[in-house]
Amino acid sequence: MEGWVKAHRSLIEHWLWQEKPFSRGQAWIDMLLLANHSGNKVLIGNELVYVERGSFVTSDLKLSSRWGWSKTKVRAFLALLENDGMIVRNADRKKTAINIVNYDNYQDLKTNKEPQKDHEKTTERPQKNTNKNVKNDKNVKNDEDIMSSGTRAEPITEYPYKAVVEYLNQKTGKSFRDKSKDTQRHIRARANEGYVFEDFVKVIDNKCAEWTGTDMEQYLRPSTLFGAKFEGYLNQKRKATDRISEVDNW
Repeated sequence: MEGWVKAHRSLIEHWLWQEKPFSRGQAWIDMLLLANHSGNKVLIGNELVYVERGSFVTSDLKLSSRWGWSKTKVRAFLALLENDGMIVRNADRKKTAINIVNYDNYQDLKTNKEPQKDHEKTTERPQKNTNKNVKNDKNVKNDEDIMSSGTRAEPITEYPYKAVVEYLNQKTGKSFRDKSKDTQRHIRARANEGYVFEDFVKVIDNKCAEWTGTDMEQYLRPSTLFGAKFEGYLNQKRKATDRISEVDNW
């Protein structure tokens, strides 16, 4: 799909935008709307900070309130975006600066010229789309092979090593490395079976709730959680007494 749809920043004040919780897509658009259209200085506490075009300053707590999410979900989502190369984060104890990678692709200063260019190209698109359909038909079989569990809508191009391990470390207080070959092997194996990032998060949450504070806590590690019993861990039912309450330190 080509062409532009402009979104005015006043959209975030509209009543339609106030319904919570946000979807992940809405949260991403919200970040694009929050990003500075041009560089400027912002006063944060007693510190004057220059915020570049395509960036904005926030915190996990603010985004949690804004999107109607838990802080854990916010952090996991930001880690996922960063792992996919969509954002770059620079956080300290007071703030989190987020930079939208390739911001100009979303809010180009030259977008006023796009409607005319888009109109000129419309006559060429039917033939281009026809050619693409031929290629898409050839790719259907490949997509079906990858979507073995039916949980993915597109072929795997990248594996969420960093996002998964960061979330696990956050929940357990440990320091596993996303560069570990063994860890990557387990994550890659489950991803190739069709499991997505949210499935890894659920497994981590399930087993942390069950094993934290017990002799089994030592097994809160990638090789155990993401191994052959992954599906069983994913589908187990958690008792209300096993759930761990989040403690906000912000």
